[in-house]
Amino acid sequence: MTMTDRRGFTMVELMVALILTLAVGGVTYGLLVNSQRVSRSQTEHVGMQDNVRAGALIVTTELREVGYDSVPTAVPALGPGNATNSDLILMETGKLRYRAWRGIGFTCFPPAANELRLETSTYMGVRQPQLNDSLVVYVERTNSTAQDDAWVHARITAAVTTKQCTNGNPALALPIAYEALTNGVTVTGAMVQGGPVRIYEAMEMKHYQSGTQWWLGMRSLNGGGVIQPVLGPLADSTAAQSGLVFTYLNKDRNPTAVLKDVREIQVTLKGVSDGAVRTTGGASSFAVDTTALTTNIALRNALRP
Repeated sequence: MTMTDRRGFTMVELMVALILTLAVGGVTYGLLVNSQRVSRSQTEHVGMQDNVRAGALIVTTELREVGYDSVPTAVPALGPGNATNSDLILMETGKLRYRAWRGIGFTCFPPAANELRLETSTYMGVRQPQLNDSLVVYVERTNSTAQDDAWVHARITAAVTTKQCTNGNPALALPIAYEALTNGVTVTGAMVQGGPVRIYEAMEMKHYQSGTQWWLGMRSLNGGGVIQPVLGPLADSTAAQSGLVFTYLNKDRNPTAVLKDVREIQVTLKGVSDGAVRTTGGASSFAVDTTALTTNIALRNALRP
């Protein structure tokens, strides 16, 4: 019986194999880690871009009906508040107060000094009229000419109830109070049954901080609502990178602080990633990612030069 000579690996061979295995494993681990960082950065960036786009859409949708009840240069001077008929209430760089459109209806009963009835079946809007909503009511005055027609402001003073129109159809009964007029015009005497009535809610949109992050927030001013986050996180409030900036432009597209001169609102949103992500500065370079988007909103009934 012959015996075969058997020979194993030498120590040198084992060490070389181990070194090669460690080298390949190290390279593979580095690639996986780098791939994970790149994937996370891309996910954060895409999410941030989607966030800012959604914010621009929300702001545009909310402000698209903001403007003037009548063309600014041809508004009959019916009294305080009717000189400009603007839906803008307060203009600041990081805060805007405005009247947001909530619905439109048509009178179906002879207008009274303290009540308007809107036919339920023809009312259109995002919600029903509520206490403290503001109204703009169309005043015909002389029905043979449009030169003296105007929109007069009013406010809902009590809970809205259900009554009947002249034809017996259901109606929304709005208890109201008109604003004071200075030239002796009798509102109810100048209105006609079937005239339009626009419903508004006073709103505030602002850049605010909650915890350690900044947000686009909104609240209703009618009932003293609490600010609610709508979009974020956004960049902070420093001058170099404010997360929300309102710029008010006149007919020449220059910034203005005069309410009645505003023809366009420019809104700039600057979003930030939820956390620090890898940057192009190297494997150990991490920072919060940012992206900005600007959109312009033309005011309703705003004349251009």
